[in-house]
Amino acid sequence: MSPRSRTLPYPSPAQLRALRNRLKLSVRDAGLTDLFPSDRDADRAFWELEPTPLIIQPDEWKVLEAAIQQRARLINTFLADLYHEQRALKEELVPPEITLADPYFRRPSHGLQPERTSPATLIRFDLVKTANGWHFTDVHTNAPVGLSYAVQNRRFLTQEVGDFYRALPDYRSVINFPLKLVDTLRSLAPAGRTRPSMVFLSAGPRYPFYSEHSFLARKMGLRLAQGDDLLVLDNHVYFKTVAGLERVDVIYRRLNDAYIDPVVFSTDFESAGIPGLMQCIRAGNVVVANAIGAGVAENRALNAYWPRLARYYFGERLLLPSAPTYICSDTDQIDAIIDQAESLHLKPTHSPRFGQPDRAPLRIKDNALPRLLREQPHAWVAQPTLESVPLPHAAKRNTPFRFSAFTLARGNDIAVLPGGIINIGRGPYPRDSVGPCADVIVLTGDAETAGSLSDFETNVVIDAESTLPSSRAAESLFWLGRYLERAESTARMLHILDDVALEEISASDRRRWLPLWRGLLEATGHSDLKINARTNPTATFTDDLLWRMTLGRNHPSSLINSVTAAAHNARQLRDYVSPEAGSVLTRLDETLRELAAQPDTTGRSRRARSQRARAAGQAITAVLDEVNACLGAASRTMLHDVGWHFLQIGQQLERAHVTTSTLRHVLVAAADSLNDEPSLDSHLHYRDNPELSALLRMLGSQDAYRRLFRTRSQPLFVAKLFLQQPEAPRSILHNLSQIRASLAYIRSVTDQSEETAPETLLGAILDQLREFDLSRHFAAASEDDETAPPPTAKRDTSAASLRTAIDTTTERLLDFDQLLSDRYFSHQARLATDSHQIELAFDAERSRSHSTPTEQD
Repeated sequence: MSPRSRTLPYPSPAQLRALRNRLKLSVRDAGLTDLFPSDRDADRAFWELEPTPLIIQPDEWKVLEAAIQQRARLINTFLADLYHEQRALKEELVPPEITLADPYFRRPSHGLQPERTSPATLIRFDLVKTANGWHFTDVHTNAPVGLSYAVQNRRFLTQEVGDFYRALPDYRSVINFPLKLVDTLRSLAPAGRTRPSMVFLSAGPRYPFYSEHSFLARKMGLRLAQGDDLLVLDNHVYFKTVAGLERVDVIYRRLNDAYIDPVVFSTDFESAGIPGLMQCIRAGNVVVANAIGAGVAENRALNAYWPRLARYYFGERLLLPSAPTYICSDTDQIDAIIDQAESLHLKPTHSPRFGQPDRAPLRIKDNALPRLLREQPHAWVAQPTLESVPLPHAAKRNTPFRFSAFTLARGNDIAVLPGGIINIGRGPYPRDSVGPCADVIVLTGDAETAGSLSDFETNVVIDAESTLPSSRAAESLFWLGRYLERAESTARMLHILDDVALEEISASDRRRWLPLWRGLLEATGHSDLKINARTNPTATFTDDLLWRMTLGRNHPSSLINSVTAAAHNARQLRDYVSPEAGSVLTRLDETLRELAAQPDTTGRSRRARSQRARAAGQAITAVLDEVNACLGAASRTMLHDVGWHFLQIGQQLERAHVTTSTLRHVLVAAADSLNDEPSLDSHLHYRDNPELSALLRMLGSQDAYRRLFRTRSQPLFVAKLFLQQPEAPRSILHNLSQIRASLAYIRSVTDQSEETAPETLLGAILDQLREFDLSRHFAAASEDDETAPPPTAKRDTSAASLRTAIDTTTERLLDFDQLLSDRYFSHQARLATDSHQIELAFDAERSRSHSTPTEQD
């Protein structure tokens, strides 16, 4: 290390502890974790970022960069040869059984793209630095993992350890490397496609590195797709958008190629791939990166043959060596393996893929080879353990590390990420998580120009129609809006319910409050609970019910379940949901989980009940604050495109459902009470209606009511506010008008001229609401009130007709749900039978559920 490096302000041990905690919170708040961690890994952090980066000096990097570029050219030249002329095999430079018998050699790819010179577009190299210098240990060419974590490590550390990075000499940037990947992908497009349509093919949210997929997709400006989002027609691949099918030219895959085309490759995960994809590639209508079959280069046995291949293809010696490797299928090397048994480790030629069981380690005992090795010699190699030099300034002395470097290949143009990621520790390193890691900083030296240091953003030119979300993403955004609105509405209702002090309501007044309580129960999905005028409300609204509504896991519409479902959808939509909005939601989800997990909330003791009530109150406050913060952040930071409008549609529709389910009890009861009055005297205008005031507060409309009507809470005016007021945010007329405006925008963007079926139905509902004569169901407010019916008008004394009108609106809203799904969310998608989003059962007879490709636990 140079003298200048030794003077850098590395954090002290005490500062390191605080930094680790802050970095842990940053990673958590960003939602960059495994969405479905297994039980056995529950206590293991998915991503542990250490604030002690590895610094590489300019001279050392020059050697490393040249060796990495050489190795990337060599691998691509070998792959292009293997899947075309197979010169290396014919010259017996590599035994055929090493490659042709490899489980990741894809025979259908032979001759598939003879003109392609760089089958492995993105490559990850793992290297270890020993006392004798750097050695290549592994290569990843199938679906390399880790690029996003290298970029985000830099981002997190420059935020938290800014003084350290500012004190460094000039160093190279890594931030824009994903944009170079976009340029490389664009260059692969089929001939004639000057503005290609590109998608990012992911294995889906149950893949542990889905957080990387979503980050890269957002950074690269590509739409994130799963197998079900794509289909093949006439040897072309199409993306299922809300406007129909859109042709795809380039697919950047992060899906194991064993699952890529279930028509060609036998797989247990047929829904993950794209049936018919290989024929589209053969027809030249789509390009996939990395190429199908590139994973064969990961075979560790090839380490023994790279030197001769470099001499054969380039007439060059390798600039850096590979880890020494013995071939277990070579009988001439077996004696050497047995003789060095104590210093060699038997390793599989390929590490197990995600979802495959780990192989038990093999040992040579008493000079005898293990039975599994004798039965499958081609599946094993023997390698010595390379002793890494210690990581400078690590938390523990003599800490080994592994360096992962990334390259982009476009013919002979090889770009190396000027940095990377180091895994800390001796290994074996986890294959389903990031684990302990740190940043890699490459210093520039005096010879570098300033232009290579700047984070110049590259314009990514994408067709305007490429902003259209997939049907799956649109539905997930729709349900994200519904879950957020559901959580906020429930929390506000419970907050106001606590304020009105139920225990102080006298028995004589309970009859008037009864509809409000019933509306609250139905609006929060508890219509199965019964309450009547003789029931003391505290016997129904118990601490247990409050817990069930807030932090209980057994009720689908509790605050914690609604927030968890919203956070789950948001994490799957990182290419749409901004980091600012996502971090707020992730933080809220974590807060509710912590409140629900408090040890003193179980049991029937007074202390347990008190703790439950306290935790429930904290949950209500947190939801009211954070959901609105999340929606505010989303409004300020998300692109207001088609995806945004589906989020708004979900939010407005859920709000309309909550309002109608509450009003059907309260307004009908108010109309009934007026029917019981002997006359329509004007004194009714001055009668107190505290239950209506509470309703206004529960639906967040008390201020709007006072500004509009400037009087006490009266049934007619409350009905007008919630049913017919176009400016009130909780008015059903306003909600549906907003939805119709969003649908009109979506139709305009998708170049559809005719009004859609969902729009037509909304128009009919809106006309019905505007024409509905509410004054016929309620007494006149005063003699000079312009809204009162004329003296000759006969008031409808049947409250049942009002209930029928509200029920009809509710039914038509449910019909709209189905029309919306049929129109935008169902483009021939293959839906998992056990996947569903949760529709609140506003009425037991009308409860429905809606299927979605998004999986829920």
